[in-house]
Amino acid sequence: MADRKQKLLKRLEEYFKNDEDIEEASIFTAKELGTPMDMLRVLVTDYGPGLMDVLAEFSFLPLEGPDEVWYFATIITIKDGIPEDGVSPLAGAISRLNFYLPYGEFCINAEGNLLIYKSMTALRADHDDDILYDDIELAANAALLAAEGYTDLLIRVSDGRMLLNDFIDTLPQT
Repeated sequence: MADRKQKLLKRLEEYFKNDEDIEEASIFTAKELGTPMDMLRVLVTDYGPGLMDVLAEFSFLPLEGPDEVWYFATIITIKDGIPEDGVSPLAGAISRLNFYLPYGEFCINAEGNLLIYKSMTALRADHDDDILYDDIELAANAALLAAEGYTDLLIRVSDGRMLLNDFIDTLPQT
């Protein structure tokens, strides 16, 4: 199974290497990372309205159930170093925003200093590799697109340039 997952990640790596907004795309093996899974790391440049650089990481969680369901994970590191006084308003903004997101969610790590976006997609491992690849490419792009429009606003909330109520006013009124 691990070889199959690694081949799919390699195809995704090649896809990203052909994208002009990708600075770098590299696969790191489980052995290199000291983890139970391989990971594709992609440095995306000019991301979002703030034209920032973000690190996107793609992997298959090392869980396989009886029905051979694979979980394809995306984690996008948006900001490292959230000011302590920005954590509370950022948490409020994230909790309201996540309600409206069609896919994935924004999160703050336990230490309160890291803003990430994460998504998880369940895949049927009994599909052939071409179908699985199409599914992971779609999931990777959906994650990048779902997070992109809100990164600058959330950073502005975290550093005090935007008030929480002003952020809430940007959300759909439903």
